[in-house]
Amino acid sequence: MSDSYLIDVPRGIVFSRGWGVLTDAEIFAHAESLRSNARFDPGFRQIVDFREVIEIPVTGAGVHAVAQNNPFRRDARRALVVVTDEAFGLVRMFELFTEADPDQFRIFREIGPALEWVGLEPDTPWPARAPDATFGVP
Repeated sequence: MSDSYLIDVPRGIVFSRGWGVLTDAEIFAHAESLRSNARFDPGFRQIVDFREVIEIPVTGAGVHAVAQNNPFRRDARRALVVVTDEAFGLVRMFELFTEADPDQFRIFREIGPALEWVGLEPDTPWPARAPDATFGVP
């Protein structure tokens, strides 16, 4: 897989995106990189776009490890967009492992409502500037 994130400090939000094949190593590297980025604030909101993920050989142990290394605060508003039932199940498992505040963590099937839920306009374009970090093959 390839995945990336962009930290938008003025708006207090992290734009994360994944595509292709999602692996344990890449989701762990994503979380670790965010945690060590000086521009990141654990209270930032996050929008995650997994609509282009085509295969998910992520393990339960991998999801648990990432949840234990979760760089966001429990009360940070986070929206994750998925299109497959498999992705939905893995994100739901992650939500349970992180003990996320149910009022602040939501899974969506479409990007517009997810953007709106984190406080952006539903037609907000994905930021065009280069990401802060990219993992896997771009």
